[in-house]
Amino acid sequence: MSQNDEKIGNKNDADPTIIISDNPEQDKYEILKEKLRYKQAKRENNKKVDHKQVRLNIQANALPSKTFFIMNTLAGIIAGYGLLANSPAVVIGAMLVAMMTGPISGITLALIDNRLILLGTSLKTLFGGIGLLAAVGILLGIIHYNMPISAEILARTSPNFMDLMVALAGGAAGAFASISTRLSVAVVGVAVATALVPPLVAMGILLAHYEWKLALGAFILVFTNMVAIQFSSSLVLWIAGFRRVTDEEADKSALAFIKRNFISLIMLGFLAIYLSLNLLGTIEKQHYQASTTKHLKVLFSKQNNVIEQVQYIPYNNFMLIRVMLQGDIAPSKQEVLAAQKSISPGKDGLPVKLQVRFSSVTIVQPDLLDNLSLTSTEADSLAQQ
Repeated sequence: MSQNDEKIGNKNDADPTIIISDNPEQDKYEILKEKLRYKQAKRENNKKVDHKQVRLNIQANALPSKTFFIMNTLAGIIAGYGLLANSPAVVIGAMLVAMMTGPISGITLALIDNRLILLGTSLKTLFGGIGLLAAVGILLGIIHYNMPISAEILARTSPNFMDLMVALAGGAAGAFASISTRLSVAVVGVAVATALVPPLVAMGILLAHYEWKLALGAFILVFTNMVAIQFSSSLVLWIAGFRRVTDEEADKSALAFIKRNFISLIMLGFLAIYLSLNLLGTIEKQHYQASTTKHLKVLFSKQNNVIEQVQYIPYNNFMLIRVMLQGDIAPSKQEVLAAQKSISPGKDGLPVKLQVRFSSVTIVQPDLLDNLSLTSTEADSLAQQ
C-alpha cells in the first residue's frame, strides 16, 4: 500500500460519517434489536385503558380542593386583565393555570356510571368555580370601572353555532386525553378552560358595568360550552367502555346512553336551534353592513375623499351609520340626506340615520398636481392602512 493510500484509509477511519461494515452478523443483530424496539413501541401504543385508574383520577379532580380554587382565582385574574387590556395572548396564557376541566369530567363520569354522590360533588365544585370566576370578574370590573369594554370582552357576548361545535370538539379531546396513556390531560384541559374561564370573567366585568344584556350573552356562551363539553365527554367515555349497566341495559347500550344523558340532549337541542339562528342573524348582519359600506364608498369616495371607517350603532328607534371621511371637500347636507334615503333598513326594520364626520386633509407637495385625483383602488388602499 502506498503512502497516499495509507493517508486516505486513516482519514476514512477518523470520519464518523463514513461507516464501513465488515461484519454481517453484527448487521443482523442490529436489525433484530430495531425490530424488538418497534414491537415494544407498538405494544406501548396499544396498551389498554386502565379504567380503575382513570376513574380515580376523574374523582380526585372533581373534588372542591384548595388547589382548585386557588388556581382558578389566579387564572381569573390573569384572564381578566387580558380581557381589559384587549390582549388575546394574556387570555390564552391564563388557561395554563385554570382547572375547570375536573368537575365537568366528574359530572360526565357520574352520569354514565349512574353515581349520584359523585354527581353532587362535581356539581358543587363546578358551581363554586363558576361563582368564583364571576366574582373575580365583578371585582376587576369595579376596580377598573373607568376602562372601556374591550373587543375581547365583546367577542364573548354573541355565541353562535360555531361556538357549540368548538365546545363539542374540545370536550371530546379532553375525554380522549383522560383515557389515553400517551396524551397529557393538562394540555387538552387548556382548550376546555379557554371555553369557560374568559366568558365567565367577561360576564363578571359586564355585570360590574350594568351591561345586563351583554352579560347574559356571555353566560349563554358559558352554559353552551359546559353542556357541549359534558355531552361529548360522555360519548367518548361511553364508547371507551366506561359504563355501569344492568344486563337489560347491556343489550340496548345506545338507549341506556340516551337515557342517562337525556337532559343534556334536550338542552343541546335547544341550544343548537338558538345558536344556529344567532349564526344566521350574524351572517345576514355582516352581509348588510358589507353591502352598505360598499354603497357608501361609491357615494363618498370621490374628489380625493377617503372613507376611513363605517360604524353601525343600533339605538332604540333607529340605526345610526357613522361614516369617518377624510379628504379635500366635505359633502353637503343635501348629499348626505340623499345618501341616507338610498340606504335600505336592515332586518330589524329600524330607520337609518346617516352621520358623516369629515376631517380635512392638507396636501403638501413641491409641484402643482391639482389635476390628479385618487382612483377608487388608491382610496381603498389608503382606507386600509
